[in-house]
This record gives sequence, structure tokens and C-alpha cells, in this order.
Amino acid sequence: TVFPFDTAALPAIATIVSVDGSQIVPDRHNPFVYYLVNIGGIVYHHGDGRAPETFTEPTLKFPEEHELEDSLFNDYASVTIKRDLGEIDMLAFQACESKQPDRPLLAVMDQRLLYVPTGEIAPHFKDEVVREWQEHMQRIQACGSLLAGYIDSPMKDSVVRMLRGIHPERKQDDPNDLGDWTGLTDADVFSRLLAPGERSKIFMDVSFANKRFLKNNQVCFFYLNSGRFGNNIARVDVPFWVARDATAVSQIHTLIYDQCQIMGNYPYVITRADEMAVVKRRDQEELEFRIGRKMDEYGVDATMSAKAQTKLYGRSDKQRHEGV
Repeated sequence: TVFPFDTAALPAIATIVSVDGSQIVPDRHNPFVYYLVNIGGIVYHHGDGRAPETFTEPTLKFPEEHELEDSLFNDYASVTIKRDLGEIDMLAFQACESKQPDRPLLAVMDQRLLYVPTGEIAPHFKDEVVREWQEHMQRIQACGSLLAGYIDSPMKDSVVRMLRGIHPERKQDDPNDLGDWTGLTDADVFSRLLAPGERSKIFMDVSFANKRFLKNNQVCFFYLNSGRFGNNIARVDVPFWVARDATAVSQIHTLIYDQCQIMGNYPYVITRADEMAVVKRRDQEELEFRIGRKMDEYGVDATMSAKAQTKLYGRSDKQRHEGV
């Protein structure tokens, strides 16, 4: 079953919020150790002619001494998780702040909704991260907004595996047997089935990670051909509380496809959110110049160990990017 783009289902007016993030991870070889998380995004007013509103919130941190010594503090993984949680936290905040009773609001992220922390971090910390992620999902639901995760060029084979599971030639004693279908992705399948603007039916993500989510937050998905003329297959994740509402799914389908027509194949709001969030090399150089200048003011010797500098500078209350 395929569902075409239906202009009648496209809301006349709506609000679309998108958020993205970037980070600078700690470099222990630097004269000073810091990390930066920058969250940026856009509030887009669909259908009423108002200009979009953009925002950015950078946070600069100097790890405490105990963090640097903690064997569980993985520079890249820990900061990436802080960025991801910052993204969905900001998305929930902006969605609730921008929600109006007379118009739908779509909060959309440029990643999967089924969040699984990666990297060498403690198992109990992973559980805490997943709980916090779901709390932000619930905030979006509580304020009456819709939530979606947009994945361009998806490589998943969930539907392929489901179809292979009922194939008569599958080895019954090997649930992972894909036979000649090895390497085939869902996008390969739906590129042959979906015309531009069409979406697939909704599927439930069948995985151990999804079973750990609360029932209402469990992730479902559909595939969308976001291309204007040719094929561009994307996967759209939605929580169960959205998936069970046919009107909500139609609004997400039509709003996302409409967004993809502004610049061609990819949602405009996600592109703008990325532009607001990205930290360019010259930004990093300017930041480090300012930190170096502050180090001089505080009499911190650049030849001191990173640990000693962090201990001294971290106590100076210079914990925000804006304050440097």
C-alpha cells in the first residue's frame, strides 16, 4: 500500500521546528582542555508569510579534574551524547514555546528517534541517557506537538528482513538468513515502489532497543520518496503516539514533502538548522584565541599541564561561550 502526496491533507498553516547540533571535543594535547556544544535551529511559519526565526545556543565547558581522570569519561562519546540530548531538549523547548492551539506544530530532527548511545560509556549511564531522551519526547507530546526524525539515504534493512522472514526459501533454522537478498536495503525496495511524494505504510521498529522504550514512545517509521521528479528515498521515524493518529501522519507526510520542494529533495528547515548549528574552523580559531587571551589575564602558563590549567580556569566561572 502506498499513500500519495495529498494537497488536501497539507495544513494551510502550521509551525515547523527543527534543531541540530555540533560539537568540539576535548583535545588533551591542547594548551587548554575544553569542549563546546552548539545547538542551533529554526522556527518556520508554514502558510502565513512570516519570516522564519532562527536561534543558536552555544555552551562552553571546561571539564573538571575528576572528569579528566575518570576512566568512564570518553571525550568523543560523552560530548556527542551531551550534544544529542541538547538537541532534543531544545527541540522540546522550542516546540512547547511555539505551539499555538489553532495550528499543528511539527518538531523534526535530522536523526533517528530510536536513540541508542554509542561509545565506551558505563551501562547505567546509557540507561539514564535513554530515559532522558524519552522524557523530552514526552514533553513534545504533552504540549500537543508532533514529532518526527528524518533520515536521508537510509541504510536499514528492517522491511527486507521482515519480507525474508516469510519467504519460503529462507532457512527456517537461521533467522538471519538473507540468501540472495544480502546487501539489499529498504531504500532499494521502495525506490521501485514509491513515486515522488508517495510514502509507504507505517511499520514498527522490531528491535530490542525499541522494546526498552515506553509503549507510547516506541518508534515506528515509513519510507518517503522526497524527490521532486526522480527518486530520493528517506525514512521518517515517528513515535507510536503519532503513528496511531492517521491525521497526524498525513500532516507529517505532507509538511515534510512540501519542505523538500523548497530546495529540492531535502527539508528546508533541517538545512537551516544545520547552518545555525555548525561550528566552522574559523569559529574554533577565534574561540581558542579568546580563551588564550583570558588565560593570560588569569596568569595561566601555556606550558602548564592541561589538568592543572583546567583546575585553575574551570574555577573562574567562565563556563559559557558568551562569557569568553
